[in-house]
Amino acid sequence: MSPIENKKFTTKLIESNFIALEITAGEIIDEIDIHDIYASYKELVGENEYVVAVYGNPFSSISKKAREIAADQYASLKRKKVALISKNTAHVLLVTFFIRVNKPKTEIKIFKKESEAFDWLRS
Repeated sequence: MSPIENKKFTTKLIESNFIALEITAGEIIDEIDIHDIYASYKELVGENEYVVAVYGNPFSSISKKAREIAADQYASLKRKKVALISKNTAHVLLVTFFIRVNKPKTEIKIFKKESEAFDWLRS
């Protein structure tokens, strides 16, 4: 399946039920975008269980409202794991804060290396 491209992000299948989400450098994901992201997930994997590798590019972020929507409206037993791949300290702090405040039902880990993130997602 071809990647799903948006001005602010791209989603694609790495392999069966394994999604990659890349936020475009310099973009902020807002509440409209978060709905589009989850719609793209559904287009890629349907109603199947899935895992997600999220690439945090420089100067990209997600708004507070979008984080709340992701935690509340899109908490899903079908999403098994999320790996953030970033060497950016700000991303690491943001995700750590998100995990502590929103207590997502999906297991989330932060990685600097793609290979380590992919190994964990596949486990």
